[in-house]
Amino acid sequence: MKKGIIYLIFTISVLFIGAVLMFIKDLYSFFIYLAILIGVSIPIYLYGRKIEENNNSYINEITDRIKDSSEQGLNKFPIGIVIIDNNTKIEWVNNYIYKHLGLENIIGKDILEIVPEIEPLFGLETVTDNQFIIGDKYYKVSYQKDSGYIYFFDITDIKVIMQKFKNTRPAIMTINLDNYEEIKNDLDDYVASRLDSKITSLLTEWSRKYGIYLKRIDEDRFLGLANVKDLKEIEKEKFVILDDIRNLKEDFDSQITLSIGVGIGTDFLPELGELSKTALDLSLGRGGDQVAIKEVDGTIRLFGGKTNPQEKRTRIKARVISNALSDIIKESDRIIVMGHKNPDFDSIGACIGIYEFAKLNNRECYVVLNDSDIDETISKIMLEVENESTLRQIFITNDEAWDLMTIQTTLVIVDTSDPNRVIDIGLLTKATKKVVIDHHRRGEDIIAKPLLTYIEPYASSASELIAEIIEYQSKNTKIMPISATIMLGGIVVDSQNFSIRTGSRTFDAAAYLRSNGADPIKVKTILKEPIENFRNRAEIISNSYSVADNVVVSVAPYDKTYTNVMLAQSADALLTIKDIEASFVVGRLSDKKIGISARSLGNMNVQLVMEQLGGGGHLSNAATQIESNNLEEVKDSLIEKINEILLEN
Repeated sequence: MKKGIIYLIFTISVLFIGAVLMFIKDLYSFFIYLAILIGVSIPIYLYGRKIEENNNSYINEITDRIKDSSEQGLNKFPIGIVIIDNNTKIEWVNNYIYKHLGLENIIGKDILEIVPEIEPLFGLETVTDNQFIIGDKYYKVSYQKDSGYIYFFDITDIKVIMQKFKNTRPAIMTINLDNYEEIKNDLDDYVASRLDSKITSLLTEWSRKYGIYLKRIDEDRFLGLANVKDLKEIEKEKFVILDDIRNLKEDFDSQITLSIGVGIGTDFLPELGELSKTALDLSLGRGGDQVAIKEVDGTIRLFGGKTNPQEKRTRIKARVISNALSDIIKESDRIIVMGHKNPDFDSIGACIGIYEFAKLNNRECYVVLNDSDIDETISKIMLEVENESTLRQIFITNDEAWDLMTIQTTLVIVDTSDPNRVIDIGLLTKATKKVVIDHHRRGEDIIAKPLLTYIEPYASSASELIAEIIEYQSKNTKIMPISATIMLGGIVVDSQNFSIRTGSRTFDAAAYLRSNGADPIKVKTILKEPIENFRNRAEIISNSYSVADNVVVSVAPYDKTYTNVMLAQSADALLTIKDIEASFVVGRLSDKKIGISARSLGNMNVQLVMEQLGGGGHLSNAATQIESNNLEEVKDSLIEKINEILLEN
């Protein structure tokens, strides 16, 4: 528009100059020219003004439309917008906020009072996106700190779709009837048929209730297919099918239990199947009567495990293990054996048992034991070992073992299957050939890729397991009496003088060791303790108090340190008191470490309690060690876990 006016002024100026020049030369021509000039200029001016008015009108119209479009966009766009000042006071909101978040008259108020759910956004220094539940919807909230703008994106539909996808993902269950074959063989055909029918009926009703596809794939095994949503409901009910099957004992006078392995976390069915199989192995390795759920990321959840495991070992399996171990040893240049940290009588007995097994197969064997691993009881064992020159030479340090180990050396781990509990994890990492022999319930962490695994939670001790497999090797050869004595001591200690976790096979193993010269009097002598220990134990017991029906906790004096053995003996002693069925003893092992020993008569699974605190063990015998110097804090955590387990039961 400005260019048109300039052009008009320029044109008039040129004409005016021409008129002046003409006036100087010819007055008549000047007036004619001036009339023409006026006649031309007026239309041009009027036309230019009209163009200017039209342009102004067009610009105003466009401006109004843009302004209206901007306001309509901010107010009708499906995104909530809030502008706040530096003090988190609301300066402006669009209509979306009023309509969808149900807010009114919020200008000037603090955003954190209006929508407290987004408070975490204001604790960070950088621009943050996060998801929150506001009202009954999911929002992704973006806070631009520099400008003070907060954007609310409704992602409820996306969340619903994602949740539906997660809920409908598949889960595979492998269901195993523990001890089914042995029980069925002991029953009359009619009773066995009734038992089978009852089990099938219970499983079918359970599967229908939770939408599980159930298919029997063997006499004692079922396959179940479910989705994650239904599995969550089953978890809430704590897999009540375990209790239903266990309660059949009342009608059939036979203890049958159920073990279930569940694989979840992927849509790839072969991988789900492997996860389910691994989870079932974990359930069975922990003694059965429980459920293990394994996710694709390795996460494991456990349910059940309320009963003492029933003996399921057979002599056939023991002979197979004996022959397999013999083959592995014969293919090795030497054997190195080690137990767990802070070794006990059973751990040393099992190590010496492997030495005897290797000797029967003409291979040299060494036992890893450092001076720092020797406590009062182990020192008494070592005094007996010193009297036997052949046995004395087999004990080496972990550094010496490291130098001896080659690619053909087999490392045998006894009395534990947890890689974090071995005496030297470096040796475990270096070894290419590994064998695991243990009697504890299998935990989430287990030694990877062993050539042979023999985990039997139904045995009293590792010494019992090894005595049994030695028996299949020593047809006409006896093991050394001192070795038999130490192995017998391992059985005596872990079975509490043949009173806990003791089956017929335990006595068979003890009889075999006795026939090889095991001296029970020497075992008793080794286990003798000074009177000061008796006084300390009495002091610990006197600090006990009840935390639930038939459950006691005792906290040792704060100003003293104790050994694991002392805490364990105190827990055992508490069980001899009337009306006590479970005992927990907490004591200081060092300035920065606290130990807990747990015992029960079988009605409470103390293993589950100890696992919650980072330990493990058996249903009736478990322990843990905690890096802490606060006895009161550890005691409070223990009582909290005890109450949780009791509540679940």
